[in-house]
Amino acid sequence: TARAGVLTVGQPAVELDVAVDAAGKPFKLAAFRGRWIVLAIGAAWCGPCQDELPVWNKLAGEVRATFIALALDDDIADGKAFHKRLGVPNLVRAYLPADRSQVAERYGAVKMPVTFVIGPDGVIRHVQFGFEKAHAQREYAELAAVLAKLLPKPQPAPKPAPKPAPKPEPVAPRVGLPVLW
Repeated sequence: TARAGVLTVGQPAVELDVAVDAAGKPFKLAAFRGRWIVLAIGAAWCGPCQDELPVWNKLAGEVRATFIALALDDDIADGKAFHKRLGVPNLVRAYLPADRSQVAERYGAVKMPVTFVIGPDGVIRHVQFGFEKAHAQREYAELAAVLAKLLPKPQPAPKPAPKPAPKPEPVAPRVGLPVLW
């Protein structure tokens, strides 16, 4: 169900205003335009977020999309410690201090976790609120099914060109014997 003010399917994603990466450099969604993005919004204090990110990390290793874990902790250090504790190497990590952001509420800062699937054109294609640890396998399967419908199917590797047939070795005629061809 939609939450008041939170982005919904069919709307363009809103650029992250004060987000930074792990090195403290500005982090922009526009840098990923042209790719499928799975944007998982959470925070260190959010119990279901702690359960969700390891599951999304597993899925990120299996599909062709960029998974971003965006921590909305007011203190960036809390978000970094949160991601480090979870050990999520397949997720791009970013930090958006909710107390300084004008867009955090648009991404569900009031109710977490929330996951957005954003198309290569920047339009939101799927929104998923919440995560239930008791049903982690179902949560995984549901998002995997959504992505299977949305993402382009992998193309089979092209078959290698056939090797040319070896040229026959010339046969020297035998002296005194008739040549048949």
